[in-house]
Amino acid sequence: MENLKELVSIINKRKISQIELLDKSLISRKDTLFAKFYDGIADGNIKSDEEAIAYLYGGKDESTNYRKLKSRFKSRLLNTLYFLDINNSSETDSSKKAYFDCVNRLYLSNILLRYAENRNASIQLIMETYPLAKKHNFYDILKEYAYKLLVYYGMVGDEKKYLEEYDAYQLYAKEYELEQKAQIIYSRVLMASTHPKKSKAEVIGEIQGYMEEIAQLQGQSKSLVIFFVYIRIQLFYYELLGDNNKINETCDIFLNQYNVYTTSILLENYLNTVYIYKLKSLFELRDYDTSLDLIKTILPQSKGVSYLAVREFEIKVLLNKKEFNRAKEVQQQINSNPAYKNTNPALKERWYIYNAYREFIENYTLDSSYKFSLSKFSNDIPITAQDKSGFNLSARIISILFYLGRNDIDNTMQQIDALKIYQSRHLKDAGNSRSVLFIKLLLTMEKKSFNIKELKNLKEYSLLSEEYNNNVVQESEIIFYDILWEMVLEILKRNQQK
Repeated sequence: MENLKELVSIINKRKISQIELLDKSLISRKDTLFAKFYDGIADGNIKSDEEAIAYLYGGKDESTNYRKLKSRFKSRLLNTLYFLDINNSSETDSSKKAYFDCVNRLYLSNILLRYAENRNASIQLIMETYPLAKKHNFYDILKEYAYKLLVYYGMVGDEKKYLEEYDAYQLYAKEYELEQKAQIIYSRVLMASTHPKKSKAEVIGEIQGYMEEIAQLQGQSKSLVIFFVYIRIQLFYYELLGDNNKINETCDIFLNQYNVYTTSILLENYLNTVYIYKLKSLFELRDYDTSLDLIKTILPQSKGVSYLAVREFEIKVLLNKKEFNRAKEVQQQINSNPAYKNTNPALKERWYIYNAYREFIENYTLDSSYKFSLSKFSNDIPITAQDKSGFNLSARIISILFYLGRNDIDNTMQQIDALKIYQSRHLKDAGNSRSVLFIKLLLTMEKKSFNIKELKNLKEYSLLSEEYNNNVVQESEIIFYDILWEMVLEILKRNQQK
């Protein structure tokens, strides 16, 4: 009760102003600009200031009023952040809720200490959530908590608790400093890997140096954060080398050892990242059965974007195995999944492309007539059609395959000619070597007038099929190009026999 009396006294001495928030009652009212602004952004109807003015004011020149509204709207958003009800949110991770509580108590403690000058109430807040911060190893918060308690014990003359807290403070400060150093090294790796003017050899050499630095830090700490950064940098490195065996081994090191490190609020994110890397390496090593076993294990715990990523690998595996019925089941499950319904349009379009490949595999396997509306398919993927990279290539290739399956040579040639121009403009990066090899096979097919006898044992096919362990495979390579080429030759053979 003494603490409650103190808090009431503090608030009673100061004027309580009305706090402007974006609560449910305000948002639900459709007759206010605040609600209209909020809904417009949330629904994706407002993406810029120009769109906001047009949306809110019907195209009138209200730029001055809009700036005032935008400023007040932002203030309300920031105020509302202080009062998020984390317990009633969709967040189910207890450690994330705990972090919110600890951060909130630290903020309130600072307010009481700096503005109300009430140390007792401030310290009481710290003591209430101190065990929670320790349980989850929130070193950034623990360092601040321990510092405040150190000062407090010093002021009240409690030497025993002071000495105990001093040792704790030293530990937290050291671990937090090591975690910060690890994150800085990681950021340097990211900069190096995306540097536009550095060669691949330069980037690999630079990351090797960072691997040595992070290994030294990792040996000084039991922090899961540092261990993950250590693993993540290795994954970057082996990904650049295209070494799927080492990627797979590195993933196993993390999965087998992460339990011996201190817990972290980010564990779920770390596991998702490592599992996706492992799935990718298994898929590219063409270990289909192990991939499907891993998917079966991790899918029940996968949520949101990670769930969709896991299912993408599943449908790719099934397509390469030519199991079109199982692939169709996956597609149907995806279409009814909330994560898919709520995802962005570009990601949804990927699944239209996967479905096109599934239709192709079904027609190929059953030797059917390759009935598939390419015009509707083109209309279904407007974002992919405009983006001249990634899955745009997948869409172009599948169109060629359908035309070829129908023995429509004129349209096949036309699409291949367009692909040649596309390659010269958009596939100059060294990471697209497999795509370039496959396009060269298609160009050779056209040049040789689709004569199957002259298309066997081409060196591009050998490079695609014999050295795939050390090739960088783009995510848009849905069915491996060497497998696709074998199917192309089989289609040509069937066409000649008809």
